[in-house]
Order: sequence, then structure tokens, then C-alpha cells
Amino acid sequence: MNAWPGRFGRLYTRLARAFPHDFRMVCGDGLEQLGHDVAPLVWRQQGMLGMVHLYADLAMRLPFEYFALWTGRFKELTMPGDPFEGTWRAVNEKSQWDPKHTPEQACLRLEATEIGYLMVAYGIKDGQAVAERPMPIIADGKRRPVVDLNGRPIPGVPPGAMAFGDRPNPQTIEAGAEVDGKALQKGTFSVSQDGKMLTVKTEGMGPDGPFKVSAVFERVVPDPYEPRS
Repeated sequence: MNAWPGRFGRLYTRLARAFPHDFRMVCGDGLEQLGHDVAPLVWRQQGMLGMVHLYADLAMRLPFEYFALWTGRFKELTMPGDPFEGTWRAVNEKSQWDPKHTPEQACLRLEATEIGYLMVAYGIKDGQAVAERPMPIIADGKRRPVVDLNGRPIPGVPPGAMAFGDRPNPQTIEAGAEVDGKALQKGTFSVSQDGKMLTVKTEGMGPDGPFKVSAVFERVVPDPYEPRS
């Protein structure tokens, strides 16, 4: 009978190794070691009945862990990504650019942050590469001072200018800036239901006077800024 605790321990270890790889990566070899440590103790204190309870607990846990693993992976496959985040390339033949600001090429990069998005616009105009100042977009319905990413005033922006943003639905963002109750600029970002197209409509007052733009962008796949496996 002295050999039984060792046999039970080895059997427990084999069952522990049948658990999903992801579960074992988290728990390490703790579950396997448990068989060596606990089985002899249970045998001495509770005998065969205790061993039955010990293995029943393990047997019930095994299918539960596989079910949890498959459920998690299914959610990862079916969970929609952020509709705005990514790199977008302008489709010039579908866009209506302001005559004073017509690029040969234009791209937007939207990165999700904890409070909204960081937008970077860049492209080619008059044969030269150009890029705009990175701009945060916070669509929470609040108004905030228009400052750069370091919290400093932006040259050319009137003192007291306030940025605003809202998200009336998951596929649309409204954002802009105003000063003394007058709009400096305002725009709407709308993503198509399939997530492949982004329409940006903006208007306002720029360094060269008033402007109005309606640009259509297509999602760049694969995203050049995302690491590839």
C-alpha cells in the first residue's frame, strides 16, 4: 500500500500535463508539483475517498479550462477592432480638396490612446513631403484648451481657443476648435460599416483664409506601422 501515494502522484502529474498550454504557461509546473506534494498527504489523511475527491476536482477543471481557452480565442477572432485606428490613404478621385490645399498624396494615421486618438496627417504637396503637427482628438463632449502635446500654446492659434469633440455613434467622430464662441474649424470623421473607408469633412479658417474639404480615405492593409509576425 505504500506504493499507492507515489502512483497517485504520477497519475495526477499526467493529468496536469493534459491541461491547455496557455494555462500551463501561466501556472508553470505548479499543478504538476501539486500531485507530488498533495497526493501522499491526502492519502494519509483521507484514504481512497480523499483521492477520489482530488481527482474529481482535477477532472472537472480540465474541460472548463479548454472551454475558457476556446471561448477566449473565439472572442479574439470575432471582436471588432477599433474602427478608426490605423493608416488611411486618400483616394483623390473621390475627394474634393480645397484648391489652395490639393495634395498629390495624403495619408492619415490614427492611433488610439487612453482618452481618444492621436492623428498625424502627412503626404506630398508640390512634389515635397509635408506633415502636419500631431493632433489629439478627444471625443468626450468636453472642451479643452488648444495646446500641443507638451501642453504649450501653438503658434498661430488665437489665445483662448478651445478644442471640442464628440462621438454621436461608434462610426462617427465630430471634432473642432472655437474661440469666443466662433468656430475656427470643425470636422466630421466617418468610417464605413465595413471599416474600409474613412470620409473626412472639414471646414474653417486657415493661414491662407477659409477652406472646405471633403476627403475620402481607404484603409491601408497591411498597416505599415504595425509589426508583422
